[in-house]
Amino acid sequence: MISYNPDSNCTNARLYYYDFLSERTRAGIPEGALHHINQCRDCQAEIERLETLLVHIEENAGSEQHRQDWAISTLLKLHFALAGEPVTCSMVKPFLASLADPVLEVRVPTPITMHVDKCRACSADLLALRDLHLTHKQLCHVGQLLAAKPTEGTEICSNARTAIPTVISMVFRETNAETLKHLCTCPDCRKHLYRRREAMRQKLLRGGAAHGEFPCEAVSASDIYDYALPYGIDPANDPYAEFRGDLTSHLGACPDCLARVQGLHRKISDIAERAESDVVTVYHLDESAQARPLEGPVETGAGCRTAAIVDFADHIKRKVAGLKAKPLLKTGFAAGAAAVILIGLGLFLYSSSATAVSIKQIYSAVEGVRNVHITTSTTQMQEQWVSQGLNTYLIRTGAVWVLSDVGAGVRKSKNSLTGVTDEKQLAEDEITSVKEGLDITLALLPFHDIHSIPRDAQWTRTVEAALQSGSSIEVYDLTWTESSSSSVVHKKWQFYVDPVTRLPHRIEFYQKRSVDTDYFLKSATQVEYMSDAEMETVIGGVFP
Repeated sequence: MISYNPDSNCTNARLYYYDFLSERTRAGIPEGALHHINQCRDCQAEIERLETLLVHIEENAGSEQHRQDWAISTLLKLHFALAGEPVTCSMVKPFLASLADPVLEVRVPTPITMHVDKCRACSADLLALRDLHLTHKQLCHVGQLLAAKPTEGTEICSNARTAIPTVISMVFRETNAETLKHLCTCPDCRKHLYRRREAMRQKLLRGGAAHGEFPCEAVSASDIYDYALPYGIDPANDPYAEFRGDLTSHLGACPDCLARVQGLHRKISDIAERAESDVVTVYHLDESAQARPLEGPVETGAGCRTAAIVDFADHIKRKVAGLKAKPLLKTGFAAGAAAVILIGLGLFLYSSSATAVSIKQIYSAVEGVRNVHITTSTTQMQEQWVSQGLNTYLIRTGAVWVLSDVGAGVRKSKNSLTGVTDEKQLAEDEITSVKEGLDITLALLPFHDIHSIPRDAQWTRTVEAALQSGSSIEVYDLTWTESSSSSVVHKKWQFYVDPVTRLPHRIEFYQKRSVDTDYFLKSATQVEYMSDAEMETVIGGVFP
């Protein structure tokens, strides 16, 4: 009989909790993870907790504001479960990532926020996480990493350290989710990973590695987070596996970018490994007391300081009194369960609602855009600046810049490595071609107008993909099929849309053949909307 140890398997199984809730998606769970979930009471309890959250979603679907209020009230229950109890840094750490997430902003004092306010170390950790501007999904992973206890045993450490060269090379498909998580959560293995990656960076520096033509300055913390601490990646089910090569080939060869990966690794590790400060706080919710100013710190013995005991003002008490009735977690809470609840909050916030953005609204919004910066990644990265306001089209491919100025009737080119420039007059047919390129709708959307969309096309809102986006972003799929005499191709454009402006900020293009099970990513596009003045600054910086 096979014996199952929840401590060593729950971390990997947690990736599939949401899939387990549906018979349709359950079939896609790896056999080992599925078998573990069926045998593990801890996993089943967490799945029941997540299912309860999702049932509440269906019952309370309404306005975006209503759903956000409900999510924050659920988070407050986690905070107020610690009211009246001594709160230490280790108890606060799993909450830091949610406090850094704008979508889960807590605006009233709680036992957790009080400790952060009084503890310089926790306050600095929270500020460091906020400054990274990670996505919602990445912050969920950070929260789980800070809450997780590593699987113990020399064998798992030995296996993880054997995989370090593969992880440094960012070839995740040669390892597995459990190994990646152990490398992130085990302090010793995490240090080994850091030292080996630093040795590689020093080797690149000694070898005089060239920085290449990749726009290093455009790489953000959220772009490199998965490679610094790949917690939460399941190589066996990674939809971005084929897309990762564009960035990883550069990161592995650029000492500057590798230094940024190391810096991000160190920053998260420092938070995870930081020892307790001498600050212990206690927050009392005294229904009989009136609001009063903070008292000074008092001694509690053993050299430990406690911040002042604070009481809510009456109007705040009335708003949160009900949160204490059924606390979800007590002191010494189950960190894994807390992480599942936070993921559930994300699912709730990104669930479908009556206020969904339509494809027609996106077309209308894009038609009003005058200037746009488009960064597209396929086999190589290409940047375009399209300005209807200035009647110009600027494109960068590697080190080569080309500016087409319809108003002046000229085309300029420049190689940023050699400094060689060129300028020539545009012919009439070239001017016509450039004008066609200034059509922003065609640059961002798959069809020139909404009437050209195939009749079989489907427009749907997706919850899972929204977890990878920013706090206020909604994600939609436009899917259709294209047939020829020899084959049928299924196509999907995935839009990451700001629900206020109704403009896409990221667009991904997928396709599959009828014989394929899954879509594969063909290209990904980041979109930035600019003013005429911002566009002039970019052009002037290249062609002064």
